[in-house]
Amino acid sequence: MELYWLQDFLALVRTGNFSKAAMERHVTQSAFSRRIQALEDWVGAALFDRSGHPVELTNAGQQLLPIAVGSVEPLLDFRASIRSNASDSAPTVSFLMPTPCSAGIFPALLARLNREIGPIVGRGSVKRIDEVAERYVAGEADLALSYRHPSLPRPAGFDSLDAIEIGDEPMIPVCAPQRRGMPGYLLPVIPGSPLVYLPYGRSSFIGRAVDDEVAARVTEVRPQKLFDDPLIFVLKELALQGMGVAWLPRSTIERNLGDGSLCRVGGVDWDIPLTVELLRRKKRLSEAAESVWALLSTGAAPERPVLRSTIPAAHRPARGRA
Repeated sequence: MELYWLQDFLALVRTGNFSKAAMERHVTQSAFSRRIQALEDWVGAALFDRSGHPVELTNAGQQLLPIAVGSVEPLLDFRASIRSNASDSAPTVSFLMPTPCSAGIFPALLARLNREIGPIVGRGSVKRIDEVAERYVAGEADLALSYRHPSLPRPAGFDSLDAIEIGDEPMIPVCAPQRRGMPGYLLPVIPGSPLVYLPYGRSSFIGRAVDDEVAARVTEVRPQKLFDDPLIFVLKELALQGMGVAWLPRSTIERNLGDGSLCRVGGVDWDIPLTVELLRRKKRLSEAAESVWALLSTGAAPERPVLRSTIPAAHRPARGRA
């Protein structure tokens, strides 16, 4: 059971209207309705009679109301008190982020903040990219990290937040090495030799961005769907096992490219661009979070070195599979 479900419940009790409650909670009406449904599923009974306007509490909803009223504010006050009186001498800044950010972007960002601002304790919470904005506007963290692709709209809820670009995170095509460290696949492909591609699927933001770009840029593709709606780390493992080519975030594979367990496929022109954004609510944050925002608002993070193709020029125009 999520605390913000109870906050949603109380907002709907106050307004009696799903649309008004969703606006109060800074989420879309469809997302708000899903969250109320999730609370009802957890309780095991309908909490609102939706047949009239305004909506009214059912018997189960009336029983939950005093529990929610007596729980939400004390819990929020307790959390604020604990955080303000934490024994750590360094201030804490909490971040919500998509899973890939936790592997490379977030540790690098935290190291930079400690160098340039002073001691800061980072607290990270990982969610699917489609959930980051709605969880963040519900108050789950001080700041949020996310990705942006130029051809795709932001997921629901992002438009109510301020955003700044703090770096880039290209998606790099990689595969397992074969034959004296050479890639098992090459780009561009030769006609008649389709690229064996490990797809993400359409359920995720990154999946839509990558799948669309691959379909547009690679003339012959043979999708190798081995996992339903895979996470990035599943695709990485499949690539390590030699099952095909996966486009993976640079920060998650730098060590693999360094130790040779994965090889870049094609040159840098085959990378798919993603931008890393820092998100904030349109109201005053904690002093430490405001310091982080102020620092990163002055300019993007230092540019990282470009990872060049590991394919010798003489070998590039070969065939689709080595």
